[in-house]
Amino acid sequence: MTSEAHDTNAAALEVETLEDLLDAAHMRLARMEQANDERIPGAIVRRLAEGAVPLTVWREYRGLSPAMLADRSGVPLGTVAEIEAGKEEVPLRVMGSIARALSIDVDDLVPWQNDR
Repeated sequence: MTSEAHDTNAAALEVETLEDLLDAAHMRLARMEQANDERIPGAIVRRLAEGAVPLTVWREYRGLSPAMLADRSGVPLGTVAEIEAGKEEVPLRVMGSIARALSIDVDDLVPWQNDR
């Protein structure tokens, strides 16, 4: 085997080893992310699927009153009440503050489409 062929084989082996290490790291990361996933009770999913206001569902699930959520999120209580009453034009900044206070993603506050 020539020196050049040996260097090529060694480099290929090193690349393969690094790819294996990267794959292993991705698997560990995926397991850690999965371990942090919250399990949502079926009753909550049903309420959302039936068209309940997501903010109300999540707020109640977290055991917060509207005033507690307003305080925790920094969003005025009147705005929380308007959103729960169905106000549709809510700034993303406001929804982001509420989502962070509820430990959910902003898109969890979007009403589910009921295509039935």
